[in-house]
Amino acid sequence: MRSKISEENPLGILGIDHLEFTCSSLETPTKELFYKFGFQKTAQNKELNTELFTQGQVRFLLIDSKDENSQAYKYVRDHGEGVSKISFLVEDCEHAIKTAVERGGEMVQNLKVEESEHGVYKTAMIKGFGDVLNEFVERPRTFFRPGYEALENDESAQPLSARVARIDHLTNNVPKGEMRKWVDFYKQVYGFKVTRYFDIKGVKTGLQSEVVQLPLGEVIIPINEPEEENGKSQIQGFLDLHNGSGVQHIALTCGDILTTVKELRERGIKFLDIPHTYYEDIPKREFTVEEEISELEDRQLLVDGDEEGYLIQNFTETYVGPLFFEFIQRKKHNGFGEGNFQALFDAIERDQVKRGYLE
Repeated sequence: MRSKISEENPLGILGIDHLEFTCSSLETPTKELFYKFGFQKTAQNKELNTELFTQGQVRFLLIDSKDENSQAYKYVRDHGEGVSKISFLVEDCEHAIKTAVERGGEMVQNLKVEESEHGVYKTAMIKGFGDVLNEFVERPRTFFRPGYEALENDESAQPLSARVARIDHLTNNVPKGEMRKWVDFYKQVYGFKVTRYFDIKGVKTGLQSEVVQLPLGEVIIPINEPEEENGKSQIQGFLDLHNGSGVQHIALTCGDILTTVKELRERGIKFLDIPHTYYEDIPKREFTVEEEISELEDRQLLVDGDEEGYLIQNFTETYVGPLFFEFIQRKKHNGFGEGNFQALFDAIERDQVKRGYLE
C-alpha cells in the first residue's frame, strides 16, 4: 500500500476514526438521538462505561462522565455535553505524534502501545482547539480498541433504509479573533490547506469562516468566528451556551438524502424549515437538479452548486447542547452550500430571536 505520509499530509492521516461525545450519563437523550439517526451499538466497555455507535464509516463513542478524574467529567462540567475528542486514524502513530510535536503541537499523551489478540493498538494525543483533544490512532481495521466487547446484535437499533456513509466535515466555532490562530494551527501542525473563505452577514449579526482540509478531503474542518466581539450573534450564542469553543455541527454524507431525511422526519427529527419562495428560485440558479423540485420542498432540502454539479443538504435543530447535525449528498460538487449559507444563517437568527437570545 502506498504511504499516505507526504508533504501535503505530513502526519499520515487516513481519516476521522471516531468522535468522542461526553455525556452526563449514558441514558441521556443523546443516546436515543443516535438510535433515531440509524446508528447501532457495536461495542462497549462496561468498566469505563462507554458505548460505540456505528453507521457506515461513522463512529461516535459515548463517554459517561461520572469519573471526576476523567477528561469527560471536566468537559461536561465546563461545557455540557458535546464532542470532547477528535480521533484521527493514522498510518503510523509514532510518526504522527513525533511530527505533530515537531510542528508545534502540544503533547497530552505520548505514544501508548497496547497488544491484544486482534493486533497492536497505538494512540497518542495533542491539545486541539478549546478543550477538545486531538487523538492519533493506529489500529487493526476490524477492531476498535482493547478492553471493548464487540456486539453483533443490538435489539434497540433502528437502521435507516438509506444510511449515512461517512463524516463529510465538522465545523469548529471559536471566539472573535481566534479563527486565524486555529487556521494556522491546522496548517502548521497538520499541513491542512485553506480551501474556502466566507464572510456571512445576517439581519442582526455576522460570521467569518475559513475551511481547512487535507488535499483529498480525508478531513475537512470549517472554522467560524463571530463578526463582533462580546456582542450577541449566532456564533456567539453557541459560544455562550457551550461556554467556549466547540464543535458546532457534524455533516454526515448520504447516498440517497431524499429517503434518509424522509425517514428521519418520520422519526421526529426536526430540520430547518425552508420557505416556499426558496424553491421558486431554484430554476433561476446556475445549476440543474435531477430531482423534482416538489420532492425537495416536501423534504425541505436545500440545494446549491455550479455548472459542474450540485449538492443537497439540510440541518437539524440543536440536539446535543448547542450542537446540530447536517445531512448532505454531493453530486459532483465539493462546496459547502455557500448559496444556502445566508438562508441557514438567517434561519438560526430567527430561532435565537424566538428563544429570546437576540432582540
